[in-house]
Amino acid sequence: MAISVARLDESTRPGLERLLVQAWEANWGGDLGRALVRWRYDEKPRGGDTWLAFDGAQCVALLDTFVRPYLLDGAPLRVRETCDWFCLPRYRPLGVGISLMRRAMACPEPLFLSGGSAATLALVPRLRWTRIPEVQKWVLPLRLRSLVGTIIRMRWPGNEQRVRAIPEVVPLRRPARSPPPHGAAHVREWLPGNPPLLPRPQRPGLVQLLSTEDLAWFAAMPRDFAQPLGLAFLLDGETVGFSLSQLEPAASGYDACIVHLQLARDDQQLADWVVSETVAQLAGRGAGIVRCCASSEMKVAALRKAGFFARKPHPGHWWSKQGISPPAVIDTGYLRADDSLPFPALRERYLGARGESLLAAPA
Repeated sequence: MAISVARLDESTRPGLERLLVQAWEANWGGDLGRALVRWRYDEKPRGGDTWLAFDGAQCVALLDTFVRPYLLDGAPLRVRETCDWFCLPRYRPLGVGISLMRRAMACPEPLFLSGGSAATLALVPRLRWTRIPEVQKWVLPLRLRSLVGTIIRMRWPGNEQRVRAIPEVVPLRRPARSPPPHGAAHVREWLPGNPPLLPRPQRPGLVQLLSTEDLAWFAAMPRDFAQPLGLAFLLDGETVGFSLSQLEPAASGYDACIVHLQLARDDQQLADWVVSETVAQLAGRGAGIVRCCASSEMKVAALRKAGFFARKPHPGHWWSKQGISPPAVIDTGYLRADDSLPFPALRERYLGARGESLLAAPA
């Protein structure tokens, strides 16, 4: 058995597409599937790499990465995030997936991993990654139908659409509103094609940043997959906050995810306002349940005040070929192409439906 490794290009794309059927557990239609692959891999922000492992003509393992801007104690730093780390089960004992991760570890940027499967979390300590603070998952159910639908999606796949018998208007709770800090407050929706108003955080530790490339990429996602919502928060004409969210069609209605929260300063009242107003805007657009990830004490407090419930944490891990010390404090949320993407809701919508698969069937 001769395993070869290659980067994604036109010659290796068919192998990737066949493997993604299993990696994504895809069951949706061909047009949407092709649009998703094009958006996810061809149109993603520059700088990331995709490595593929082949056994002959068959693609058997995959690792993708995104390189995005962070701050480390106030200084700009490019960080490589890993995603879509997948290997066919029969090749895992051979270390094929690990060989791809070692390619990423040889890159100059430090690597950051948040969460992952049980297999991933068992492997990274063996690769001598360092454990760093965790990222907490949060959820806010707003409507009964969406809450019941989410539970059914996780426990009894294929039955979520049954909850449409519950009237959509039955509320669980109303979004709690927090007032803005003193000053002339204004919330402005960001529209694709316009320059975004992005504040620069001023805080210690490792801080995720949103870039104009990120926003352009999210704005281009297939609308059947999710619909982005960017909100800029201004005080006295100055941008002090920005939230990026997405509305996700689900069998039970609309889910929502607050993908990124970026604040100009450490100000609890500011964080409370940004979180509560973002939730209110999502609820007004039909969201019945809202997800978010956060790690800083300030954002966690804002989520609690808005009514969010804590779910399982995502362990954080760090690797740096250059010897950059692991951060003791982090202000991060979702990785760019990790579990912020609503594949579970999409699978449920198409579960049991007839029609073409996302891509060609595996060889």
